[in-house]
Amino acid sequence: MSLRIFNVLGREKQVFEPLEPGRVSMYVCGPTVYDHAHIGHAKNYIAFDVIVRYLRYSGNDVLYVQNLTDVGHLLDTGEDRILRKAAQLQAGPMQIVETYTRSYFADMDALGVQRPDISPRASGHIPEQIKMIEKLIEQKHAYAIDGNVYFDVTTDPDYGKLSNRRIDQQEAGSREAVRTEKRNPEDFALWKRADPEHILRWDSPWGEGFPGWHIECSAMALKYLGPTFDIHGGGIDNIFPHNESEIAQSECANGATFARYWMLVGSLTVDGVKMS
Repeated sequence: MSLRIFNVLGREKQVFEPLEPGRVSMYVCGPTVYDHAHIGHAKNYIAFDVIVRYLRYSGNDVLYVQNLTDVGHLLDTGEDRILRKAAQLQAGPMQIVETYTRSYFADMDALGVQRPDISPRASGHIPEQIKMIEKLIEQKHAYAIDGNVYFDVTTDPDYGKLSNRRIDQQEAGSREAVRTEKRNPEDFALWKRADPEHILRWDSPWGEGFPGWHIECSAMALKYLGPTFDIHGGGIDNIFPHNESEIAQSECANGATFARYWMLVGSLTVDGVKMS
């Protein structure tokens, strides 16, 4: 019997056929390591652990990549989550990252969740992210203004195909303040200029700064799985803007389909409020 999965890209159950018979490539958005994991995280990663186990039980060789976000994931105020935690605890940002990365894996180990084959960190792949941004600028899909780089969503006719949101229905992503320097309100940041107090910063062709949240997953998926891979997993709450932006920047940069099957799990709620 063929395996059928619900592909969010298309909103229907589809027969799962990997690119290469017997080999499955899978990328799942991992946690932002600024605090201990909660049961909402556990629910998500247990779900993908079951999927990976079943695929392997069925005779497939699975390459499972799950990233760790340790830079670029901002609050609605524009403040970096890790830097805020570091200030609260009077610790260095990488100390925060190490503490909560160990805590996350200890919790998953206690739950019997198998570790991913590769757990790349965003901060360890800055050159890959810069390279992809440069390519997008060269291809006229992105533009630099005053140390910031934005993706121009109007250059991608397929933008919105995962979340079924047309550009004229959209507002700028909630994690990014609207800037008047953008060509379009919906354009999202690929690279952000670092303010003087921002500790996490790297040199780039556009000056010192740090990558946007979305570009990290595109760059790391490309490095470890190639331009096209089988399954992209994550939480349904990240379908927009994160997953939508991943698709846009990846497919525009690489000229190929990004992920073929999208498996997004529902959020755990307590009294009707999503755990966060």
